Amino acid sequence: MFSAAISKTRVPIVRNARAFVATAQRKTGEESQAAIAERARKNRPVSPHLGIYKPQMSWVLSGLHRNTGVLVGGAAYLYTAAFGLAPIFGLDLGSVTAAATVASIPLPLLLATKALIASSLSFHCFSGIRHLWWDSGRSVTNQGVFKSGYAVLTATALATGYLTFF
Repeated sequence: MFSAAISKTRVPIVRNARAFVATAQRKTGEESQAAIAERARKNRPVSPHLGIYKPQMSWVLSGLHRNTGVLVGGAAYLYTAAFGLAPIFGLDLGSVTAAATVASIPLPLLLATKALIASSLSFHCFSGIRHLWWDSGRSVTNQGVFKSGYAVLTATALATGYLTFF
């Protein structure tokens, strides 16, 4: 009786599978596999990535720390390379030329540039200190993460204001 029940349940599954295979083979004959795959890729939903998550201080500040590191480090590498290659191309990147160039920039653009550089450098510095603090095993609780995050943002705001206007 048990084997009869198994054989009855297997027959429709096998028939359905054969019908599906026959349908798939017929479609393959009409269209190429590449066209079917391309149509499937176009209909595939896009991954939501970060848009579905509520921003949290920990991962927002971590991302900002990485981005400011790339910005500050990249600018330092570019200026170092330019300074090293300047004599080959007959350019003068000495302090007198740099001071004259900065003096010729309009004040609003100068302040915006100084604020961008100061905020990136300050945030990366203070956030790095925060990470070193965590590496020592301190303030790794949720409350400590928020307190140190607000401390980094406050110190960054104060340092950016000072470095921009003085």
